[in-house]
Amino acid sequence: MDKKVLILFFLSLLFLLLVSSVSATNIYGNNMTLLSDSGDNYETITADLSNEDIQSKFDNAKEGDTFEFTDKEYNDISLVVNKKLNIVSKNDSVVYTSGKLTDKAKNLGLDKTFGFYFTSKSAGSVLSGITIVASNSDCGVIVDNAKNVVVKDNRIVGGKNCILVKNSDKIVVSGNDILKASQNGLRLQDVKNTLVYDNSISYNKWSGIETSNIYYCNITNNTIHHNNLNGISTFNKSSHTLIARNNVYENTNGVYINSTSTNDVVKTNSLTNNRKDPRSSMGGFETGNGFLLGSGFKSSGSTILKVEYNYLAHNEFYQAKNYWENENFELGQNWYDSNDPSNTFVCPRLLASLMNLDTLSISNTLSLQLRDSSGRAVNEFATFQTNVEVDGNRYTVTVNDGQATVVKDLDPTVDHNVKVEIGGQYYNYDYHASGDKGQSTDSKSSTSNDNEKGSQNNNGNEGTSDVNGNSNYQGNSHGGNSSGSHVANSLNSGNYGTNSSDIPSQDTSDNGQDALSNGDLNSGDTGNGEASKEGKAFEIVPPVTTSKELTNTSGLIVMCILSIMGLLIYGYRGKFDKDEY
Repeated sequence: MDKKVLILFFLSLLFLLLVSSVSATNIYGNNMTLLSDSGDNYETITADLSNEDIQSKFDNAKEGDTFEFTDKEYNDISLVVNKKLNIVSKNDSVVYTSGKLTDKAKNLGLDKTFGFYFTSKSAGSVLSGITIVASNSDCGVIVDNAKNVVVKDNRIVGGKNCILVKNSDKIVVSGNDILKASQNGLRLQDVKNTLVYDNSISYNKWSGIETSNIYYCNITNNTIHHNNLNGISTFNKSSHTLIARNNVYENTNGVYINSTSTNDVVKTNSLTNNRKDPRSSMGGFETGNGFLLGSGFKSSGSTILKVEYNYLAHNEFYQAKNYWENENFELGQNWYDSNDPSNTFVCPRLLASLMNLDTLSISNTLSLQLRDSSGRAVNEFATFQTNVEVDGNRYTVTVNDGQATVVKDLDPTVDHNVKVEIGGQYYNYDYHASGDKGQSTDSKSSTSNDNEKGSQNNNGNEGTSDVNGNSNYQGNSHGGNSSGSHVANSLNSGNYGTNSSDIPSQDTSDNGQDALSNGDLNSGDTGNGEASKEGKAFEIVPPVTTSKELTNTSGLIVMCILSIMGLLIYGYRGKFDKDEY
């Protein structure tokens, strides 16, 4: 009997050790911030508390405590976060900020009014789920000289800057709705290793995002629109910055690079419908561009800025423009929604490779495929939409990473008429039934500039399909036995696009020196961080909302452990029963 008790005691002790090793931990923001749900105090913040009462609770809290705003509305809020705290709301609480500095702010030497201020001692803090109306303040949220602070899933309205992050490292700004600032929606100043993703940034008086002296930062998968100046602006220095997968439209410019750029990459963005504004402080000739290099841009050598795989279309001035006094700059592969190298609307001070949008039919499925200037299929690209007509039926298709499926189960025994919208015009392609003699032509034009394999009019003799003049794709132009039914745009791809506009490039501008803050002149320390977060591809219409919640499996693990312990105890009990008898 004593042996039985001893073994049961040992099994119980083992069970407790196993359970204690299971922690409910969520990792958010590319492993940059660890949020623990165990061992922290939890307290509610109600609307009857004064700002001083709430500040006192923050000051007296323990590291990692959680404060939940539970009521609908709070007034005259200006709170300093001086330790690791989780500040959340599950009830869409609205916080109206104060226009005055509190005694605590004055004692810390702060000179800007705010809703929430995260200091150097706030590492690991989270601000989530709160609507912050900062009409009375300089900023809704300020993160100053801090590390590992997460600002996520908030709605921040007004202020000079809705969010200001300065002198900080490893900050995450994600899932926020940022709008109606009198200057910038989000301002990053002397910042390293910071992730900005999945935000909606709109209707700000200056730029959606403005940066000054940033290092190893990722700006990805944001929707940035209807800002009075630029969607994204960079000033002073930028090093190892990734600007990718953003949908930037209806600003005066999409992306404005006015910094010394080192190893920066601007790729897979959709930069569309940015508008000219003759009243702009940047000058009328410096607006209406999808991509713009400013007078302060410098980049060269092996660390030169890369601009590639972007969708630049329907911008009112240039799809891409270089400041007229800058040296010529060569862009990478981008799509300008044009099959004509003389109508890309790229300024003469930029060298721009022209990509092609082909149609492709394989296994009775009609698809679109983007190809670079060498004819290679593109498998990484911005997301955009276009229209395709097949036998009079119109389809709106979304091109993801260079390819889109238009129609499946295409009947191979009958002829098909296909029209693809490119640059506001429809290009016609005739698909003939397999094995028939006939011509497959691009009826947009009766002539072609092809100078490689194929020609404008190919007569197929008992081939499996007809190939229409494809200067960048395989296929036999006579008696073809090509694989699949492929039709290219049959226009000379050309190495460089030119601008069809007769507006002279020697325009002048103040480049927004008076309107844009351009950042502080002092550079931050160069970061050596590991930040790397590719934003997910976004849909132009409608935008995709991606859940960021992680499943907590600790309960399942505990149940499994309990089941195993129960079986072991039951087995030993049976053994003891036999031993006793």
